[in-house]
Amino acid sequence: MAESPRKRDGWMVVLYTLLLVAGLVLMAMGILELYQKGDGVLLGLGVLAVMIPAALYPVAAGLRPQAPSAGDPQVLDTLKLISERLLISDAAKGIAYREQDRNALRQAIREDMARSDYDAALVLVEEMASRYGYREEAEQFREEILAARKAEIDAKVDQAMVRLDAILDKRQWDDATAEAAKIMRLYPDVPRVAALAQRVRETQAQYKKDLELRFLKAAERNDIDVAMDLLKEMDLYLSRTEAEELREVARGVVVKKRENLGVQFKLAVHDKEWTESVRIGEQIIKEFPNTRMAGEVRQMIDLLRQRAGSQQAARTTAVTE
Repeated sequence: MAESPRKRDGWMVVLYTLLLVAGLVLMAMGILELYQKGDGVLLGLGVLAVMIPAALYPVAAGLRPQAPSAGDPQVLDTLKLISERLLISDAAKGIAYREQDRNALRQAIREDMARSDYDAALVLVEEMASRYGYREEAEQFREEILAARKAEIDAKVDQAMVRLDAILDKRQWDDATAEAAKIMRLYPDVPRVAALAQRVRETQAQYKKDLELRFLKAAERNDIDVAMDLLKEMDLYLSRTEAEELREVARGVVVKKRENLGVQFKLAVHDKEWTESVRIGEQIIKEFPNTRMAGEVRQMIDLLRQRAGSQQAARTTAVTE
């Protein structure tokens, strides 16, 4: 709180009075010192101490500032001028820091883009356009941000598609269906992922058709082993109706396969190839367990295994010798 003029005058009178009194005391002591010891130095100091405050008081009183009246027009003009200058100062400050703010905004946008935080970068771009008025530069930033986001999403989608293709190549249909659904959830706005579930179904259906065609061709050229393997795999895909359509061909393949195995088994036993006869006999038991042929093989298999073991041991001994 500012000190009133009257209070400042009171303090000045007290101060100069004290200085005058001190000077007078010093002068009295100097007179006493002069009479007793003949030394006039202290008296001279006392005289100076009295003269200096007495001489400076009028000067100080004349230099004291006068307190203006609150209603003085000059005071009002001065306050108005100060207010205008403060307003001009704030405007000038905004102009002075405008470029600095713009550079800071640019840097913040770049940092968000480097972190792939594209939504935050777009918010800053909107602020650049609306608050600072840099609409052309903001539009350039917006295009750059959208292009960067699209490129990143495209790269991620490409990687996801490679994973899906690998799963399809392994014919893991359930896993492929789950992967396709995941990709569609992650990138719903990417047009090329919209039909991934349909693609998985179509790929599976096409593979089933290829199996049928390969099976028919193998059966036609009497390639029974290949046809039999294809028939086992087809069993995972064919519906009852589809299997009915291939029943006659499949029965013929099965019969030929069983007959071929029977012939191979008999030849191996006849040639005393006990190891080979055991292998073929176990295959007959596994693939045609309910046939009379399988029953006959079961009666012989233990003996055949013993002979195969002895034969293998004899061959090993002959080789070592």
